[in-house]
Amino acid sequence: MNRLELARRIERIKAEGTSAYIRYRKQTPPYEGAELHVEGKGHVFKMGNMSFAVGFGLNRPTSFYDLHQMEKWVRGKNVSRLHIEVCPLAEDSLLRLLQERNYTLDHFLDVWTLDLTQHASTSVPTQVEKVKDETLHEWAYAIAAGFAESGTILQETVDTAKGFYALPSNHAYLVREEDAVVAGGILATQDGIGELFLTSTVPTYRQKGYQTQLILERIAEAKALGCNLLTVTTKVDSASGRNMERLGFQPFYQKAVMKSPILK
Repeated sequence: MNRLELARRIERIKAEGTSAYIRYRKQTPPYEGAELHVEGKGHVFKMGNMSFAVGFGLNRPTSFYDLHQMEKWVRGKNVSRLHIEVCPLAEDSLLRLLQERNYTLDHFLDVWTLDLTQHASTSVPTQVEKVKDETLHEWAYAIAAGFAESGTILQETVDTAKGFYALPSNHAYLVREEDAVVAGGILATQDGIGELFLTSTVPTYRQKGYQTQLILERIAEAKALGCNLLTVTTKVDSASGRNMERLGFQPFYQKAVMKSPILK
């Protein structure tokens, strides 16, 4: 498989997983997430007060009309900016179009891969368990606590974790210290590719190796489920990225997240 086709598959698993999540959450109003699918070109998602686009420039060219309609849709959702994730393997015409529309760089994301066909399994003592319905709330609360930058645990983050847990292609894991759930994460699988995401540790329980345990457990599970490749997206120069590199993941590409001017 060439690099472009692999990039398409990696971006597709993220887009289709997000799409499935939004469809699930919309079954229980008043959830306000939404999706715009530009056929054969990419997806635009509205989640909370943000919008982001995935997959554009990898299949068919994105036109001025496409971008205009995407921006119009985002404005209609009362979101002030559109963020577009641009893979470096996307057509150059996409970046030129964004420059013409005065998009600017917001941040970068690192995309990592692990070839499971070449990966030797590592056996380590583990406290990882699969999440069950009876442990769902504890797990979701721990995920939200790990992402609570201000220290305030948001109910929307708890609900987000529960929504991703509910999808049949997702497998959720937790780490328990004594009686407390202190870390967790998800493995999504699709067509032989696994994706690690929503990985989080409660701040007071960090630096204890729980992230490593979660990664190794999900590597083993992905292999057992027949995946030949794992992928994960991290912030640039983050502890998560360094963990991935230490455990054998290789940098595949770095995405530029471009933001629109304020949409009025």
